[in-house]
Amino acid sequence: MIRLYGKVTGAAYAVSRPFLELWSRLEGNNGMWSGRLGHLPNYVAATGPQDLWLQAVSVGEVAVAEALVQAIDRRAPGLKILISVTTPAGFARAMSSLGARCSVIPYPLDFPQIVRRMATEVRPRVYACLETELWPNLISAVRQFGGKTVLLNGRISARSFPRYLRLLSITRPLLAGFSKICAISDIHATRLAALGAPMDRIQVTGNAKFEGLLSRPDPDRVMGLRNRLKIENSIKVLVAGSLRGGEEQEVISAYDLLQSRWSDMIFFLVPRHLKKVSSIVSVLNKKSIPYQLWSDLEVNQRRTSKVVVVDVIGPLFDLYGLATASFVGGSLVPKGGQNLLEPAAWGCPVIYGPHTDNFEEARITLESHGGGQEVCNGKYLAEAVNMLFEEPLKREEQGRRGRSALEALAKGVATKQTDILLQVLEAQS
Repeated sequence: MIRLYGKVTGAAYAVSRPFLELWSRLEGNNGMWSGRLGHLPNYVAATGPQDLWLQAVSVGEVAVAEALVQAIDRRAPGLKILISVTTPAGFARAMSSLGARCSVIPYPLDFPQIVRRMATEVRPRVYACLETELWPNLISAVRQFGGKTVLLNGRISARSFPRYLRLLSITRPLLAGFSKICAISDIHATRLAALGAPMDRIQVTGNAKFEGLLSRPDPDRVMGLRNRLKIENSIKVLVAGSLRGGEEQEVISAYDLLQSRWSDMIFFLVPRHLKKVSSIVSVLNKKSIPYQLWSDLEVNQRRTSKVVVVDVIGPLFDLYGLATASFVGGSLVPKGGQNLLEPAAWGCPVIYGPHTDNFEEARITLESHGGGQEVCNGKYLAEAVNMLFEEPLKREEQGRRGRSALEALAKGVATKQTDILLQVLEAQS
C-alpha cells in the first residue's frame, strides 16, 4: 500500500508541479513554500549530512525541540541538527530560538520526488518525529538512505484510532520500521502496538510538550502586557483560547451572563485559526457588544473596549498569564481539544468542554489533582467562571493544583527522550 501511495503522490506531483512552483514564487511567505518544495537554503546544503533531523509541526513541537537540543548539547555537543517545521508560526519561532544553533527548514511536502532529493542531501543518521506525524514517502526515503527513525511523544487519540485501523496496510509497515517509539502514556502505547508498532520498541516516557511548558511563563512579560493594556490587578480577566467550530456562540453567551455581575471584567477571545476571526466578530456585532481587534492595539491604539478579539498569532500563552480564569477551546465541539496545560503552567484555573480526546492524559491528571473543570455549554461556563471570580482562595488553590498536575506529567521527559535519541545515534556510529 505504501508503494501505491508513492505512485499516486508521485503522479499528483508531476501534474501539480508547475502550479506549486508558481505559487511558491507568488506567495513568498518568508521562503516557506520554496522550502516545502524541497529547495534547501544554501547555508543548510553547505553543512552536509546531518546527525539528527527533528520534525516539529508547530510552536508546541518547536518548544519540545528546544528542550531536546539543550539536553543533547549538554551530553553530546557538536552534533549537526536539522529542524523542520510545518507551520509559519512554528517556523518563525524555530528560526528565532534555534536558528543560531541548528539548520532550520520548512517541512517538505510528502511527494516522492521532493523527499528523495531532501533525504539525499540531508542524509540524517536519525530522523525523529516530535509527535505522531506519519508521512510515508519521507519516512521511507530516510530509511532507504540508511537513516534510523524514531517517534517521540507518540499518541493516537480515541477519536482517530478507528481511522488508523482502516489504514493498517500503511501504518503497520511504517510503525514497524521505527527503531524506538516513545509513547505519552500506557493507553497510547497499546493503541500504537495495535497499529503495528513492535511492543519491544515502545517505551512510555510521557509528553515532552508538557516539560517545555514549565519554564515558559515569564511574569515580566505579563506585567508588560498588563501595563500596556491598562488592566489593574483588581480587574477580572477571562481568556477563551483556541476557539474552534461554533464555540464563539457559547463563550460569548457566557460573557453576556457574567458581565451583569462583573461589569468591569475584560474578555479576550482567541481563535485557534485566524479565519475564525470573522465568525467571532459577526456574533459580537449581532449582540451589539463593543470590541477591539488585537492588531489595532499593537499599533499603539489605546484599549477602550472590555472585549478584545485576538486576530494575530502569538499572544495566547502570555494572555493565560494575565487571566483570572481560562477556557481552552476545541472542547465544546468535537475537535479533540487543545493544550489544557498552557493555562496551568501559569497557575491559572483551567475550564474546558467534554471533547478533550487529544489531551486525555492532561485532562485526567488535571482532574485527579483538582486543577481542572469540565463544562458542557455557555451557561455552565459562566457558572464556573463566576465561582472562580467570587472565591479567590478556591481560585488560587485550583491554579496551584493545575500547576502541580503539569509538574507531575512533565518531570524528566526530555531527559528520557534524549537518552533514547543518543542510544539510537550511537548504534548508527
